Amino acid sequence: MSYVSRGRSPSPGGWPGGGPGFAPSSRGASPVGSRTPRGGSVGPYGQLTPGEAMGQPFTGQQTVTPRQRNRNRDWIPHTVVSGAIRLGGTTGLVLFCYGLYLLATPGGGSSRTGGGAVSSDGAGASEGSAVPVPVTPGLRPPAADPTGPPMLTTPIPPYSGSAAPGTTEMIIINNEFSDGVVFCRGPVEGSLNKVYLDQALSKPVVKSEFDCALPDSPAAKQWGVGVPGGSTLAFGLRRGERATMYIAPDGGWPSGACWYQDAASNARVSIAKGPMYMSEVEFTIEASGKGAVWYDMSSVEGVSGGITMNYTDDAGNMQTDVAVPAKFQGTTLQVVLAPGIGFPTVLSDKNRLGSCTCNEWDIDSPECNSDACFAGCPGSLVDNPCGQHRCRKFYAKLYQDSSSYCGWLYAAKAQTYCWAMDEWQCFDATCGYGGAGQPEADCSSKYPKGAAANSYSCGRGMNMPGGKEGELWWSNGAGCKDKMVNGVPTNPSPRRSGGRIQISFENLPWLHEALR
Repeated sequence: MSYVSRGRSPSPGGWPGGGPGFAPSSRGASPVGSRTPRGGSVGPYGQLTPGEAMGQPFTGQQTVTPRQRNRNRDWIPHTVVSGAIRLGGTTGLVLFCYGLYLLATPGGGSSRTGGGAVSSDGAGASEGSAVPVPVTPGLRPPAADPTGPPMLTTPIPPYSGSAAPGTTEMIIINNEFSDGVVFCRGPVEGSLNKVYLDQALSKPVVKSEFDCALPDSPAAKQWGVGVPGGSTLAFGLRRGERATMYIAPDGGWPSGACWYQDAASNARVSIAKGPMYMSEVEFTIEASGKGAVWYDMSSVEGVSGGITMNYTDDAGNMQTDVAVPAKFQGTTLQVVLAPGIGFPTVLSDKNRLGSCTCNEWDIDSPECNSDACFAGCPGSLVDNPCGQHRCRKFYAKLYQDSSSYCGWLYAAKAQTYCWAMDEWQCFDATCGYGGAGQPEADCSSKYPKGAAANSYSCGRGMNMPGGKEGELWWSNGAGCKDKMVNGVPTNPSPRRSGGRIQISFENLPWLHEALR
Protein backbone atom coordinates (compact mmCIF):
# COMPACT_ATOMS: atom_id res chain seq x y z
CA MET A 1 0.00 0.00 0.00
CA SER A 2 1.45 3.35 -0.90
CA TYR A 3 0.45 6.79 0.20
CA VAL A 4 1.07 9.90 -1.89
CA SER A 5 0.30 13.31 -0.46
CA ARG A 6 0.60 15.86 -3.26
CA GLY A 7 4.32 16.43 -2.97
CA ARG A 8 4.50 16.19 0.83
CA SER A 9 5.55 13.08 2.70
CA PRO A 10 3.39 12.09 5.63
CA SER A 11 5.23 11.86 8.91
CA PRO A 12 4.49 9.82 12.02
CA GLY A 13 3.16 13.04 13.51
CA GLY A 14 0.36 13.14 10.96
CA TRP A 15 -0.69 15.44 8.14
CA PRO A 16 1.25 18.60 7.47
CA GLY A 17 -0.27 21.44 9.42
CA GLY A 18 -1.32 19.15 12.24
CA GLY A 19 -1.54 20.77 15.64
CA PRO A 20 -2.96 20.43 19.08
CA GLY A 21 -6.60 19.60 19.32
CA PHE A 22 -8.11 16.30 20.36
CA ALA A 23 -6.56 13.51 22.37
CA PRO A 24 -6.95 10.15 20.63
CA SER A 25 -8.38 8.70 23.82
CA SER A 26 -11.38 10.99 23.43
CA ARG A 27 -12.28 9.69 19.98
CA GLY A 28 -12.74 6.19 18.67
CA ALA A 29 -12.83 4.38 21.97
CA SER A 30 -16.11 6.04 22.85
CA PRO A 31 -19.33 4.40 21.61
CA VAL A 32 -21.29 6.11 18.87
CA GLY A 33 -23.92 6.90 21.46
CA SER A 34 -21.50 9.34 23.06
CA ARG A 35 -22.09 12.83 21.72
CA THR A 36 -19.66 14.83 23.84
CA PRO A 37 -17.88 17.61 21.95
CA ARG A 38 -14.13 17.20 22.17
CA GLY A 39 -13.34 20.84 22.93
CA GLY A 40 -11.62 23.44 20.79
CA SER A 41 -12.66 24.98 17.51
CA VAL A 42 -12.10 22.64 14.58
CA GLY A 43 -12.64 23.13 10.88
CA PRO A 44 -14.84 25.75 9.20
CA TYR A 45 -17.76 25.15 11.57
CA GLY A 46 -15.95 25.53 14.88
CA GLN A 47 -16.95 24.13 18.25
CA LEU A 48 -20.46 22.85 18.93
CA THR A 49 -22.62 24.89 21.25
CA PRO A 50 -24.07 23.07 24.28
CA GLY A 51 -27.45 22.94 22.53
CA GLU A 52 -25.92 21.39 19.42
CA ALA A 53 -23.99 18.90 21.53
CA MET A 54 -27.31 17.75 22.97
CA GLY A 55 -28.75 17.29 19.51
CA GLN A 56 -30.34 20.68 18.73
CA PRO A 57 -29.74 22.02 15.21
CA PHE A 58 -28.15 25.44 15.33
CA THR A 59 -31.04 27.07 13.45
CA GLY A 60 -33.44 26.58 16.32
CA GLN A 61 -35.24 23.72 14.56
CA GLN A 62 -36.92 21.07 16.70
CA THR A 63 -34.58 19.32 19.13
CA VAL A 64 -33.57 15.82 18.06
CA THR A 65 -33.29 13.88 21.29
CA PRO A 66 -30.83 11.04 21.97
CA ARG A 67 -33.82 8.68 21.95
CA GLN A 68 -34.84 9.89 18.51
CA ARG A 69 -31.26 9.71 17.33
CA ASN A 70 -30.95 6.08 18.38
CA ARG A 71 -34.36 4.91 17.15
CA ASN A 72 -34.62 2.90 13.99
CA ARG A 73 -30.86 2.32 13.96
CA ASP A 74 -31.60 -0.97 12.22
CA TRP A 75 -30.04 -0.17 8.83
CA ILE A 76 -27.50 -2.98 9.22
CA PRO A 77 -29.93 -5.86 9.86
CA HIS A 78 -32.39 -4.65 7.23
CA THR A 79 -29.54 -4.38 4.71
CA VAL A 80 -28.34 -7.86 5.69
CA VAL A 81 -31.82 -9.33 5.19
CA SER A 82 -32.29 -7.59 1.81
CA GLY A 83 -28.87 -8.82 0.68
CA ALA A 84 -29.76 -12.35 1.74
CA ILE A 85 -32.98 -12.31 -0.27
CA ARG A 86 -31.01 -11.25 -3.33
CA LEU A 87 -28.37 -13.96 -2.84
CA GLY A 88 -30.76 -16.89 -2.34
CA GLY A 89 -29.48 -20.43 -1.86
CA THR A 90 -27.67 -21.71 1.23
CA THR A 91 -25.51 -18.59 1.58
CA GLY A 92 -28.57 -16.38 1.36
CA LEU A 93 -30.40 -18.50 3.95
CA VAL A 94 -27.50 -18.19 6.42
CA LEU A 95 -27.31 -14.45 5.83
CA PHE A 96 -31.09 -14.12 6.17
CA CYS A 97 -31.04 -15.87 9.55
CA TYR A 98 -28.20 -13.64 10.69
CA GLY A 99 -30.22 -10.57 9.71
CA LEU A 100 -33.25 -11.84 11.61
CA TYR A 101 -30.99 -12.39 14.62
CA LEU A 102 -29.83 -8.76 14.44
CA LEU A 103 -33.41 -7.51 14.14
CA ALA A 104 -34.41 -9.56 17.16
CA THR A 105 -31.42 -8.43 19.24
CA PRO A 106 -31.88 -5.13 21.13
CA GLY A 107 -29.37 -2.71 19.67
CA GLY A 108 -28.33 -5.27 17.09
CA GLY A 109 -28.33 -2.72 14.29
CA SER A 110 -26.94 0.20 16.25
CA SER A 111 -24.69 2.57 15.22
CA ARG A 112 -25.68 1.51 6.07
CA THR A 113 -3.98 1.27 -8.36
CA GLY A 114 -1.18 -0.68 -6.93
CA GLY A 115 -1.78 -2.42 -3.70
CA GLY A 116 -5.00 -0.68 -2.78
CA ALA A 117 -3.20 2.61 -3.16
CA VAL A 118 -4.39 5.86 -1.78
CA SER A 119 -3.43 8.20 -4.59
CA SER A 120 -3.79 11.83 -5.61
CA ASP A 121 -2.48 14.29 -8.14
CA GLY A 122 1.06 13.92 -6.85
CA ALA A 123 3.74 11.71 -8.29
CA GLY A 124 1.39 8.78 -8.63
CA ALA A 125 0.95 5.63 -6.61
CA SER A 126 3.71 3.07 -6.45
CA GLU A 127 3.86 -0.54 -5.34
CA GLY A 128 5.47 -1.21 -1.99
CA SER A 129 4.99 -2.27 1.58
CA ALA A 130 1.78 -1.31 3.34
CA VAL A 131 1.84 2.16 4.86
CA PRO A 132 -1.28 2.98 6.90
CA VAL A 133 -2.93 6.37 7.01
CA PRO A 134 -0.75 8.32 9.47
CA VAL A 135 -1.92 8.31 13.06
CA THR A 136 -2.17 11.85 14.39
CA PRO A 137 -2.27 12.44 18.16
CA GLY A 138 -4.08 15.74 17.67
CA LEU A 139 -5.61 15.87 14.22
CA ARG A 140 -6.28 19.35 12.83
CA PRO A 141 -6.39 19.12 9.02
CA PRO A 142 -5.57 22.11 6.86
CA ALA A 143 -8.53 24.43 6.38
CA ALA A 144 -10.43 23.85 3.14
CA ASP A 145 -12.67 26.23 1.24
CA PRO A 146 -16.02 24.42 1.41
CA THR A 147 -17.37 26.30 -1.59
CA GLY A 148 -14.36 25.76 -3.81
CA PRO A 149 -13.95 23.04 -6.44
CA PRO A 150 -12.55 19.73 -5.26
CA MET A 151 -8.86 19.16 -5.84
CA LEU A 152 -8.25 17.23 -9.02
CA THR A 153 -7.16 13.62 -8.79
CA THR A 154 -4.71 11.87 -10.98
CA PRO A 155 -7.01 11.01 -13.91
CA ILE A 156 -8.44 7.53 -13.60
CA PRO A 157 -7.63 5.75 -16.87
CA PRO A 158 -10.58 4.48 -18.87
CA TYR A 159 -11.52 0.97 -17.98
CA SER A 160 -9.95 -1.53 -20.37
CA GLY A 161 -10.84 -4.86 -18.79
CA SER A 162 -9.95 -6.83 -15.69
CA ALA A 163 -6.29 -7.51 -15.01
CA ALA A 164 -7.41 -11.00 -14.00
CA PRO A 165 -10.60 -12.39 -15.60
CA GLY A 166 -13.59 -11.81 -13.35
CA THR A 167 -11.80 -9.59 -10.82
CA THR A 168 -13.67 -6.38 -10.01
CA GLU A 169 -11.81 -3.19 -9.20
CA MET A 170 -13.52 -0.96 -6.61
CA ILE A 171 -12.43 2.69 -6.45
CA ILE A 172 -13.49 5.06 -3.64
CA ILE A 173 -12.95 8.79 -4.30
CA ASN A 174 -13.10 11.78 -1.95
CA ASN A 175 -14.36 14.73 -3.99
CA GLU A 176 -16.00 16.24 -0.92
CA PHE A 177 -15.44 19.64 0.69
CA SER A 178 -12.73 18.47 3.08
CA ASP A 179 -10.11 15.89 3.88
CA GLY A 180 -11.78 13.04 5.70
CA VAL A 181 -12.46 9.33 5.93
CA VAL A 182 -14.62 6.92 3.97
CA PHE A 183 -15.95 3.99 5.97
CA CYS A 184 -16.97 0.83 4.10
CA ARG A 185 -18.80 -1.87 6.03
CA GLY A 186 -19.09 -5.63 5.58
CA PRO A 187 -21.41 -6.63 8.44
CA VAL A 188 -21.07 -10.41 8.27
CA GLU A 189 -18.02 -12.13 9.73
CA GLY A 190 -15.84 -13.50 6.93
CA SER A 191 -17.90 -11.94 4.12
CA LEU A 192 -14.95 -9.85 2.87
CA ASN A 193 -12.39 -12.65 2.88
CA LYS A 194 -12.03 -12.35 -0.90
CA VAL A 195 -11.70 -8.57 -1.04
CA TYR A 196 -8.11 -7.39 -1.36
CA LEU A 197 -5.90 -4.32 -1.30
CA ASP A 198 -3.80 -5.36 -4.30
CA GLN A 199 -4.28 -6.63 -7.84
CA ALA A 200 -2.37 -9.81 -7.02
CA LEU A 201 -5.13 -10.65 -4.49
CA SER A 202 -2.56 -11.31 -1.78
CA LYS A 203 -3.42 -8.64 0.82
CA PRO A 204 -6.92 -9.16 2.26
CA VAL A 205 -8.78 -6.18 3.65
CA VAL A 206 -9.97 -8.25 6.62
CA LYS A 207 -7.77 -7.58 9.67
CA SER A 208 -5.64 -5.19 7.64
CA GLU A 209 -4.39 -1.84 8.99
CA PHE A 210 -7.56 -0.33 7.49
CA ASP A 211 -9.97 -2.62 9.37
CA CYS A 212 -11.28 -0.42 12.18
CA ALA A 213 -13.42 -3.26 13.56
CA LEU A 214 -10.14 -4.14 15.27
CA PRO A 215 -9.77 -1.68 18.18
CA ASP A 216 -5.96 -1.73 18.02
CA SER A 217 -5.67 -1.18 14.26
CA PRO A 218 -4.12 2.07 12.98
CA ALA A 219 -7.44 2.93 11.31
CA ALA A 220 -9.40 2.48 14.54
CA LYS A 221 -6.95 4.62 16.49
CA GLN A 222 -7.14 7.35 13.86
CA TRP A 223 -10.79 7.32 12.82
CA GLY A 224 -12.73 5.41 15.48
CA VAL A 225 -13.69 1.81 16.19
CA GLY A 226 -16.23 0.09 13.96
CA VAL A 227 -18.88 -2.47 14.86
CA PRO A 228 -17.44 -5.65 16.41
CA GLY A 229 -17.79 -8.60 14.05
CA GLY A 230 -17.48 -8.37 10.32
CA SER A 231 -15.18 -5.68 8.98
CA THR A 232 -15.39 -1.91 8.72
CA LEU A 233 -12.71 -0.36 6.53
CA ALA A 234 -11.58 3.23 7.13
CA PHE A 235 -9.71 5.01 4.34
CA GLY A 236 -8.32 8.42 5.26
CA LEU A 237 -8.43 10.49 2.07
CA ARG A 238 -7.44 14.04 1.32
CA ARG A 239 -9.62 15.96 -1.09
CA GLY A 240 -9.18 14.41 -4.51
CA GLU A 241 -7.54 11.21 -3.31
CA ARG A 242 -8.82 7.71 -3.91
CA ALA A 243 -8.51 4.21 -2.49
CA THR A 244 -8.74 1.02 -4.53
CA MET A 245 -9.76 -2.51 -3.60
CA TYR A 246 -10.10 -5.69 -5.66
CA ILE A 247 -12.88 -8.28 -5.38
CA ALA A 248 -11.90 -11.80 -6.47
CA PRO A 249 -14.01 -13.42 -9.21
CA ASP A 250 -15.59 -15.86 -6.75
CA GLY A 251 -15.73 -13.26 -3.98
CA GLY A 252 -18.41 -10.77 -3.11
CA TRP A 253 -19.57 -8.16 -0.65
CA PRO A 254 -23.01 -8.88 0.84
CA SER A 255 -25.02 -6.11 2.50
CA GLY A 256 -22.26 -3.51 2.22
CA ALA A 257 -22.35 0.24 2.72
CA CYS A 258 -19.92 3.16 2.39
CA TRP A 259 -20.18 6.66 3.87
CA TYR A 260 -17.97 9.74 4.16
CA GLN A 261 -17.14 11.81 7.24
CA ASP A 262 -15.05 14.97 7.20
CA ALA A 263 -11.98 14.99 9.44
CA ALA A 264 -13.18 17.83 11.67
CA SER A 265 -16.46 16.21 12.70
CA ASN A 266 -14.72 12.83 13.03
CA ALA A 267 -12.42 14.46 15.57
CA ARG A 268 -15.52 15.24 17.65
CA VAL A 269 -17.43 11.99 17.19
CA SER A 270 -16.56 9.03 15.00
CA ILE A 271 -19.43 7.45 13.08
CA ALA A 272 -17.41 4.35 12.25
CA LYS A 273 -20.22 2.24 13.70
CA GLY A 274 -22.77 3.45 11.17
CA PRO A 275 -23.92 6.48 9.16
CA MET A 276 -26.03 9.10 10.91
CA TYR A 277 -27.79 12.12 9.37
CA MET A 278 -25.90 11.61 6.11
CA SER A 279 -25.95 10.20 2.61
CA GLU A 280 -24.52 6.74 1.96
CA VAL A 281 -24.23 4.10 -0.73
CA GLU A 282 -25.45 0.52 -0.16
CA PHE A 283 -24.63 -2.57 -2.20
CA THR A 284 -24.58 -6.34 -2.44
CA ILE A 285 -21.96 -7.71 -4.82
CA GLU A 286 -22.28 -11.33 -5.95
CA ALA A 287 -19.81 -13.66 -7.68
CA SER A 288 -18.65 -12.63 -11.13
CA GLY A 289 -20.44 -14.44 -13.94
CA LYS A 290 -23.03 -15.82 -11.51
CA GLY A 291 -24.63 -12.84 -9.84
CA ALA A 292 -25.15 -9.10 -9.96
CA VAL A 293 -23.94 -5.81 -8.55
CA TRP A 294 -26.95 -4.58 -6.57
CA TYR A 295 -26.62 -1.02 -5.32
CA ASP A 296 -28.40 2.15 -4.36
CA MET A 297 -27.77 5.57 -2.88
CA SER A 298 -29.58 6.32 0.35
CA SER A 299 -30.62 9.68 1.78
CA VAL A 300 -32.86 8.07 4.41
CA GLU A 301 -30.81 9.73 7.14
CA GLY A 302 -30.19 13.06 5.43
CA VAL A 303 -28.28 14.78 2.64
CA SER A 304 -24.76 15.67 3.73
CA GLY A 305 -23.20 15.63 0.27
CA GLY A 306 -23.52 14.17 -3.19
CA ILE A 307 -22.72 10.63 -4.32
CA THR A 308 -22.18 9.02 -7.69
CA MET A 309 -21.73 5.31 -8.28
CA ASN A 310 -21.20 3.47 -11.51
CA TYR A 311 -20.35 -0.05 -12.60
CA THR A 312 -18.57 -0.84 -15.87
CA ASP A 313 -18.41 -4.52 -16.81
CA ASP A 314 -15.71 -6.24 -18.85
CA ALA A 315 -17.68 -5.61 -22.04
CA GLY A 316 -17.65 -1.87 -21.40
CA ASN A 317 -21.32 -1.59 -20.44
CA MET A 318 -21.83 1.10 -17.79
CA GLN A 319 -24.64 1.56 -15.24
CA THR A 320 -24.60 4.91 -13.44
CA ASP A 321 -26.48 6.39 -10.49
CA VAL A 322 -26.15 10.05 -9.50
CA ALA A 323 -27.44 11.81 -6.39
CA VAL A 324 -26.02 15.33 -6.49
CA PRO A 325 -29.08 17.51 -5.83
CA ALA A 326 -29.33 21.25 -6.35
CA LYS A 327 -30.44 23.33 -3.37
CA PHE A 328 -34.01 22.94 -2.15
CA GLN A 329 -36.60 25.70 -2.51
CA GLY A 330 -38.87 27.19 0.14
CA THR A 331 -38.57 27.22 3.92
CA THR A 332 -39.69 23.71 4.85
CA LEU A 333 -36.16 22.34 4.74
CA GLN A 334 -33.05 23.81 6.34
CA VAL A 335 -29.33 23.22 6.35
CA VAL A 336 -28.35 22.37 9.93
CA LEU A 337 -25.38 20.95 11.77
CA ALA A 338 -25.79 17.21 12.30
CA PRO A 339 -26.99 16.92 15.92
CA GLY A 340 -24.09 16.32 18.26
CA ILE A 341 -21.62 15.74 15.41
CA GLY A 342 -21.40 19.00 13.52
CA PHE A 343 -21.23 18.44 9.76
CA PRO A 344 -23.71 20.33 7.53
CA THR A 345 -26.72 18.31 6.44
CA VAL A 346 -30.37 18.49 5.43
CA LEU A 347 -32.20 16.19 7.82
CA SER A 348 -34.63 13.66 6.41
CA ASP A 349 -38.26 13.53 7.56
CA LYS A 350 -37.33 10.57 9.74
CA ASN A 351 -34.91 12.76 11.68
CA ARG A 352 -37.11 15.87 11.73
CA LEU A 353 -40.50 14.66 12.94
CA GLY A 354 -39.82 13.24 16.36
CA SER A 355 -39.75 9.80 17.90
CA CYS A 356 -42.00 6.83 17.10
CA THR A 357 -43.17 4.97 20.21
CA CYS A 358 -45.03 2.17 18.39
CA ASN A 359 -43.48 -1.15 19.39
CA GLU A 360 -46.22 -3.34 17.94
CA TRP A 361 -48.57 -2.35 15.14
CA ASP A 362 -52.09 -1.42 16.20
CA ILE A 363 -54.42 -0.15 13.49
CA ASP A 364 -56.17 2.25 15.87
CA SER A 365 -53.35 3.21 18.23
CA PRO A 366 -52.39 6.92 18.24
CA GLU A 367 -48.83 5.86 19.07
CA CYS A 368 -48.63 3.92 15.78
CA ASN A 369 -50.42 6.45 13.61
CA SER A 370 -48.28 9.54 14.11
CA ASP A 371 -46.31 11.44 11.48
CA ALA A 372 -43.15 10.42 13.33
CA CYS A 373 -44.00 6.73 12.84
CA PHE A 374 -44.99 7.18 9.22
CA ALA A 375 -41.79 9.11 8.50
CA GLY A 376 -39.44 6.65 10.17
CA CYS A 377 -41.56 3.60 9.30
CA PRO A 378 -39.84 1.25 11.77
CA GLY A 379 -40.20 -2.51 11.74
CA SER A 380 -43.47 -2.46 13.67
CA LEU A 381 -45.09 -0.69 10.70
CA VAL A 382 -43.00 -2.06 7.83
CA ASP A 383 -43.78 -5.66 8.71
CA ASN A 384 -47.55 -5.13 8.56
CA PRO A 385 -49.36 -4.52 5.23
CA CYS A 386 -51.54 -1.77 6.72
CA GLY A 387 -48.72 -0.19 8.69
CA GLN A 388 -46.49 -0.02 5.63
CA HIS A 389 -49.42 1.20 3.55
CA ARG A 390 -49.89 4.17 5.84
CA CYS A 391 -46.19 4.99 5.55
CA ARG A 392 -46.56 4.92 1.77
CA LYS A 393 -49.65 7.15 1.86
CA PHE A 394 -47.74 9.63 4.02
CA TYR A 395 -44.91 9.84 1.50
CA ALA A 396 -47.19 9.77 -1.56
CA LYS A 397 -48.62 13.08 -0.36
CA LEU A 398 -45.17 14.55 0.29
CA TYR A 399 -43.97 13.54 -3.17
CA GLN A 400 -46.51 15.97 -4.62
CA ASP A 401 -44.86 18.88 -2.77
CA SER A 402 -41.50 19.86 -4.26
CA SER A 403 -40.63 21.76 -1.08
CA SER A 404 -40.80 18.56 1.01
CA TYR A 405 -37.74 16.38 1.53
CA CYS A 406 -38.77 13.57 -0.85
CA GLY A 407 -40.38 16.01 -3.27
CA TRP A 408 -37.17 18.04 -3.44
CA LEU A 409 -34.90 15.06 -4.12
CA TYR A 410 -37.27 13.68 -6.74
CA ALA A 411 -37.59 17.04 -8.50
CA ALA A 412 -33.80 17.38 -8.37
CA LYS A 413 -33.56 13.99 -10.15
CA ALA A 414 -31.42 12.55 -7.37
CA GLN A 415 -31.33 8.77 -7.83
CA THR A 416 -31.60 8.02 -4.14
CA TYR A 417 -33.88 6.67 -1.43
CA CYS A 418 -35.56 9.40 0.62
CA TRP A 419 -37.21 6.96 3.03
CA ALA A 420 -36.78 3.32 3.97
CA MET A 421 -39.11 1.65 1.42
CA ASP A 422 -38.59 4.08 -1.44
CA GLU A 423 -37.93 1.51 -4.17
CA TRP A 424 -41.65 1.67 -5.03
CA GLN A 425 -43.80 4.71 -5.69
CA CYS A 426 -47.58 4.99 -5.43
CA PHE A 427 -49.53 5.95 -8.55
CA ASP A 428 -51.63 8.39 -6.51
CA ALA A 429 -52.44 9.45 -2.96
CA THR A 430 -54.62 6.36 -2.31
CA CYS A 431 -51.70 3.97 -2.78
CA GLY A 432 -53.92 1.22 -4.11
CA TYR A 433 -56.51 1.19 -1.31
CA GLY A 434 -60.18 2.19 -1.26
CA GLY A 435 -61.06 1.59 -4.90
CA ALA A 436 -62.96 -1.18 -6.66
CA GLY A 437 -61.20 -4.50 -6.25
CA GLN A 438 -58.87 -3.09 -3.61
CA PRO A 439 -58.60 -3.36 0.19
CA GLU A 440 -60.68 -0.87 2.18
CA ALA A 441 -59.05 2.52 2.67
CA ASP A 442 -59.21 2.16 6.46
CA CYS A 443 -57.48 -1.25 6.35
CA SER A 444 -60.60 -2.98 7.67
CA SER A 445 -60.35 -5.67 4.98
CA LYS A 446 -59.04 -9.04 6.05
CA TYR A 447 -55.68 -9.91 4.48
CA PRO A 448 -54.98 -13.40 3.18
CA LYS A 449 -52.80 -15.61 5.33
CA GLY A 450 -49.12 -14.91 4.77
CA ALA A 451 -49.75 -11.68 2.82
CA ALA A 452 -46.38 -10.09 2.06
CA ALA A 453 -46.33 -6.69 3.77
CA ASN A 454 -44.41 -5.08 0.91
CA SER A 455 -46.61 -6.18 -1.99
CA TYR A 456 -49.89 -5.79 -0.09
CA SER A 457 -48.99 -2.32 1.20
CA CYS A 458 -49.73 -0.77 -2.18
CA GLY A 459 -50.74 -3.49 -4.62
CA ARG A 460 -47.40 -4.19 -6.26
CA GLY A 461 -48.80 -6.64 -8.76
CA MET A 462 -52.20 -7.56 -10.18
CA ASN A 463 -54.79 -10.22 -9.39
CA MET A 464 -53.39 -10.91 -5.95
CA PRO A 465 -55.50 -13.06 -3.59
CA GLY A 466 -57.79 -11.07 -1.31
CA GLY A 467 -58.89 -11.91 2.20
CA LYS A 468 -62.02 -13.82 1.13
CA GLU A 469 -62.13 -17.07 -0.76
CA GLY A 470 -62.03 -16.46 -4.51
CA GLU A 471 -61.46 -12.71 -4.07
CA LEU A 472 -58.80 -10.97 -6.14
CA TRP A 473 -57.36 -7.53 -5.43
CA TRP A 474 -55.89 -5.06 -7.91
CA SER A 475 -57.44 -6.77 -10.92
CA ASN A 476 -57.83 -3.38 -12.57
CA GLY A 477 -54.24 -2.36 -12.09
CA ALA A 478 -51.49 -2.14 -9.50
CA GLY A 479 -51.40 0.60 -6.89
CA CYS A 480 -47.66 1.26 -7.06
CA LYS A 481 -44.71 0.86 -9.41
CA ASP A 482 -40.94 0.81 -9.38
CA LYS A 483 -39.59 4.25 -8.60
CA MET A 484 -37.63 5.53 -11.60
CA VAL A 485 -35.44 8.62 -11.93
CA ASN A 486 -34.11 9.40 -15.40
CA GLY A 487 -35.22 5.94 -16.44
CA VAL A 488 -33.14 4.23 -13.74
CA PRO A 489 -34.60 2.38 -10.73
CA THR A 490 -33.45 3.35 -7.25
CA ASN A 491 -31.80 -0.07 -6.89
CA PRO A 492 -30.18 -1.12 -10.21
CA SER A 493 -28.68 -4.61 -10.44
CA PRO A 494 -26.43 -5.09 -13.49
CA ARG A 495 -24.89 -8.52 -13.91
CA ARG A 496 -21.37 -8.74 -12.52
CA SER A 497 -18.69 -9.53 -15.05
CA GLY A 498 -15.32 -8.42 -13.69
CA GLY A 499 -15.27 -4.71 -14.32
CA ARG A 500 -14.90 -1.61 -12.21
CA ILE A 501 -17.06 -0.08 -9.48
CA GLN A 502 -16.47 3.61 -8.88
CA ILE A 503 -17.96 5.43 -5.88
CA SER A 504 -17.37 9.16 -5.54
CA PHE A 505 -18.42 11.36 -2.61
CA GLU A 506 -19.15 14.80 -4.07
CA ASN A 507 -19.13 18.31 -2.64
CA LEU A 508 -22.40 20.30 -2.55
CA PRO A 509 -21.18 23.92 -2.31
CA TRP A 510 -24.65 25.30 -1.50
CA LEU A 511 -24.76 23.09 1.60
CA HIS A 512 -21.80 24.94 3.08
CA GLU A 513 -22.65 28.39 1.79
CA ALA A 514 -25.82 28.24 3.88
CA LEU A 515 -23.72 28.18 7.06
CA ARG A 516 -21.18 30.86 6.14
